[in-house]
Amino acid sequence: MLKVEVRKVDKAYTPKQPVLQQFDLTVMPGELFFLLGPSGCGKTTLLRLLAGFLRPDRGTIRFDDRDVTAAPPERREAGLVFQNYALWPHMSVFDNVAFGLDTRGIRGDSRRRQVMAALETVEMTAFADRKPASLSGGQQQRVALARALAFQPRLLLLDEPLSNLDAKLRDTMRQEIRRICKDAGLTAIYVTHDRKEALTMADRIAILNRGRLEQLGTPEELYRRPRNRFTAEFMGPANFFPVTITAVTENSCTLTTPFGPLTARLPAFPVGPGQTLTAMVRTEALRFVAADDKTGNNVFSGCLAAESYQGENSVWDLAAADRLLHVLESCPPRRTLGDKVRLTIAPEYPVLLEEK
Repeated sequence: MLKVEVRKVDKAYTPKQPVLQQFDLTVMPGELFFLLGPSGCGKTTLLRLLAGFLRPDRGTIRFDDRDVTAAPPERREAGLVFQNYALWPHMSVFDNVAFGLDTRGIRGDSRRRQVMAALETVEMTAFADRKPASLSGGQQQRVALARALAFQPRLLLLDEPLSNLDAKLRDTMRQEIRRICKDAGLTAIYVTHDRKEALTMADRIAILNRGRLEQLGTPEELYRRPRNRFTAEFMGPANFFPVTITAVTENSCTLTTPFGPLTARLPAFPVGPGQTLTAMVRTEALRFVAADDKTGNNVFSGCLAAESYQGENSVWDLAAADRLLHVLESCPPRRTLGDKVRLTIAPEYPVLLEEK
């Protein structure tokens, strides 16, 4: 395990077009840490800086107490797993896994022991003599992972390692990669643009946007309590609507919304009566209630405008107060388009977003 610190790092490939700007980040020992963001946000550049394939224009990178900003890749104790596996087709699985050991001068019994231990970790010992072309995509990804683990790194860097796999294999490999990292006691930094991967695997997630850190937190924090609209939209489907704060108590606030008054939890930033903000509500946080239920708070009416049937779920378009809301309903009953319905939102679900 090691601690990774990135301090005030700038990186540009062309003048006046920075990829990373004054970037700060700390990854704690043993974390499975995700860099999440859209294409071009700087996450792969950051991974290559950590691996030693690039050098920052400014700033420092430290592994524990060691400044590795200018250290070459072979002196960083970091294993890298590529998106496209990068296996040598003419080599056996064993020799592919041994490649990193060979470049470090590890020979003989130690070489064989470390290769077989890495293959055992990824459950590929039976394939040691096979060539990569005879393996499935999932098996090739396991071999690439074994190669990164064979020289016993303290840091594992993964660059969208599951993007070439089908959906079923991705689900399996997500859990396998997390298990392997935790069993090996590795600090791991994982680049992806797939929020589902990040939500299901990460200890913490950094959301990147145009070379800057947008928000940092646990999967639940980023999904349930995003600070701004970019993070809210990137982490999953949501509804956004304007609100005005009418009253503030110790733990909650009352809002005027297009659908009527709502009560919400206080945000992390200070707010006051008369302030106008944007509120976010996740699609699954809206719940149908009986038409004659008049007892609950945060209840409003609307009309079913459209349905997207997904088997176990339906996503409804609900017309309410000249707006269209999206509502995710599990195990949906039969409903008729055009029906008037009533919905409720628990006070913990409306999230007030910071204005940028």
